[in-house]
Amino acid sequence: MKTVKEVADELGVSRQYVQKIISKLPATKKPKKVKHSYQIDNQSEAYIKAFMKKSDNFEATNDNPKSNFSSSINSSKYENSLLAQIDSLKGQVEQKDNQLENMQKLLDQSQQLQLMAENKIKQLESKTTDESSKKEGLQPTPKTSSVDQPTAEDERGFWSRLFNKKN
Repeated sequence: MKTVKEVADELGVSRQYVQKIISKLPATKKPKKVKHSYQIDNQSEAYIKAFMKKSDNFEATNDNPKSNFSSSINSSKYENSLLAQIDSLKGQVEQKDNQLENMQKLLDQSQQLQLMAENKIKQLESKTTDESSKKEGLQPTPKTSSVDQPTAEDERGFWSRLFNKKN
């Protein structure tokens, strides 16, 4: 007769695992209990070993392939999901690149138009000053700002300028 601890040591498993197997055995195959501990004879030990082999084979043949298969399916689904997300993000990046390129072109055109407008304004200003100086027979002089030389209108008071009253 052996104890649960001795059988567990022989099989290389824990004492709790052996007790779990004993609890799963049919009542006719369970070892006898003496003073709250099992007394395992050779026949009960054989049943325990057979049950362990049966459960180990069952786990090895059924659980591992299922878990491997299901994990490979899950990882495959996950990879497909990630690839789909990557493709959609690539498309979005390409759209943004195109938008940026178009915006850059528009900005360049806007700057060129602004420069052309400023050049035309300068040309018109120079033509008007040339024409006015030719009529008067004077050489064209550069314009001075009104801030440098106050005019008679600037010497009037604020209210008189506002209501067009002359002094």
